[in-house]
Parts: sequence; C-alpha cells; structure tokens
Amino acid sequence: MSRSGGAIPHIIDIHCHLLPGLDDGSRSPDMTLQMAKMAVETGTREIVCTPHCTAGSHDLRGRIARIGKAVEVLNYVFSQMQLPLKLHPGMELLCNDKLEQTLAAGEVLPLAESRHLLIEFTFDTPISRIERAARLVQQAGYIPVLAHPERYTAVWRNPDCLEVWHYAGYVLQLDKDSILGRFGNHCAKTADWALRHGVAHTVGSDAHDPTSRTIRLSRVHDYLSRNFRSDYAELLLWHNPHQIVTGGEVYRETED
Repeated sequence: MSRSGGAIPHIIDIHCHLLPGLDDGSRSPDMTLQMAKMAVETGTREIVCTPHCTAGSHDLRGRIARIGKAVEVLNYVFSQMQLPLKLHPGMELLCNDKLEQTLAAGEVLPLAESRHLLIEFTFDTPISRIERAARLVQQAGYIPVLAHPERYTAVWRNPDCLEVWHYAGYVLQLDKDSILGRFGNHCAKTADWALRHGVAHTVGSDAHDPTSRTIRLSRVHDYLSRNFRSDYAELLLWHNPHQIVTGGEVYRETED
C-alpha cells in the first residue's frame, strides 16, 4: 500500500460512547450534541457509536435495535442542522463465558455493519482468555477488534502478545488517552510499544463525555505527527478506520 503522507481527508472514530442514555457515556441529548459539535470542530466526520454491551445479557437483540434507531434519529437530526457528521451503529462487547452462545445466536452488532466486531474484557483478564475469545469471534466469521489492549494488566507485563495478535489477524485499537498519558504510565508505555513496533491498527477516542474523556482526536493526531513518521496519523485515524466502515481490510505494517 502506498500513502502520500498528506493531510487526512477526515478523521473516523470507531470507538465512541456518543448515544445518549445507553451506557456510561453521554447522559442526555444535549451532551450528545455538545460532543458531536466538538468532534466536527476537531476534524472528525464519521463516528461508529459503540455502547457497552455484555455477552449473554438479557434482551441483547432489543438493545441492538435501540442502538440502530438512535443512530438513525441522530443522523437525521445532524442533517437537519447541517452538521457534517455521519454516525454508524456498533457495540463494544464485553466478553465472558457466554460469548460463544451470543455469537451462535447472532446477537452482535459489528462496526458499521461490517465484519469487524469490537470486543473488550475486564482489565485483569489473562492473555489466554483474551486469545480464546478472539478465536471464537474469528470462528464465527467476524474480525476481532480488540478495544484498548494497552489497558489490560496482562498486556503491560507481556507486550509481545500484541505482535502475536497482529499476526493472528486481530485489529488492535488504541485509546487516544492511553497514548497521551492520561490513563497512567503503564498504558502510555504499552501504547508506545505498539506504535513503535507497528502493530497498532487504529486509534479511537473511547469518548464518554465532553470534559474528561473527550471526543477530540486532533490532539492525538498532532502527537502522532510529531513523534512518528508523517503518514502514521493518516493510517491510524483515517485509512484503517475507513477500511473498517466500508468493509475493507486494514493495512498491516509488516506486510511491506
């Protein structure tokens, strides 16, 4: 793949808790609108909305339907306001011992209706369980997107697993606040390891509100542009997210 290293066409955020009242993210329509305006002001033009969901939880199908409806309504509202922001449906699925039955039942919502499924774990989950869950996702016909792997204790202790997961075909999504040091030294060091070894595929905001865990990805864009090669920000904030929302394949650094 060739990339020019020029300006990013626009930022695409594949991990964001923007939908109001569905989880611990936006608490109201007003907060959602505030976050949406901040996103546009700082260069984001597409967002995959990923409310927290738990494998095996009650009425997952109903929750998936509510996510889709909320995205539809907000896209209409934004168009009426002439706010240049497009939303896509998705989920952040907490994996547990009910994952296999949830996958078999088809009670999942991949990112932007692609084959990419965003999955997360409790922060003390061992590597073996993360790998088993990712294999189950693959076997079910999806591409596992590991949400913020740099935030898991087991990964801090053994960052080499990130390279293994990269070769296994998993997509690794780093949180912007990990890269910027806002989640502590362990997360920052592990995110930096992933970036410098070329095994990170996307960076998401993982935004929950407009003040502390914000949707603003322009700062991490500037950080990546200053500290890495000129086209790295484009790869992580536009190219690979674009591939995900359009059903394509992410670019993997070690293929060259």
